[in-house]
Amino acid sequence: MAFSIKLNTPRYSAQLAFSSLVTSSLMLGLLAKKDPQGELIDNCNGNIKAAFATLAADKLFSIHHVHEINGPEHTARRFNTIYRDFPLVFTEGMKDWGIKIISLEASPHFEIESMEESA
Repeated sequence: MAFSIKLNTPRYSAQLAFSSLVTSSLMLGLLAKKDPQGELIDNCNGNIKAAFATLAADKLFSIHHVHEINGPEHTARRFNTIYRDFPLVFTEGMKDWGIKIISLEASPHFEIESMEESA
């Protein structure tokens, strides 16, 4: 069941790949444990893969952003240490990975100001 997904949220943009080690039952089990109200599944219109990817990406981005860790390798190592119940995030040379960070970055922040012409 290997798949990849691109996510665009107000906080971040991410592209993740998931290996065949990430099964439907594993995804459902972690969603039930980490999101017991089912809000992620509801927000993803019942799509289990999208809900699980969002859960994983939220945690990865928090590590990357809040802890100000630079680079996917450092983020992956920190994630693997903190979230032992999740599939392992790929680090160099790893063969039994479940999640691979293809890209992860903060969404661009911008402001639009209205400019009124002087009469």
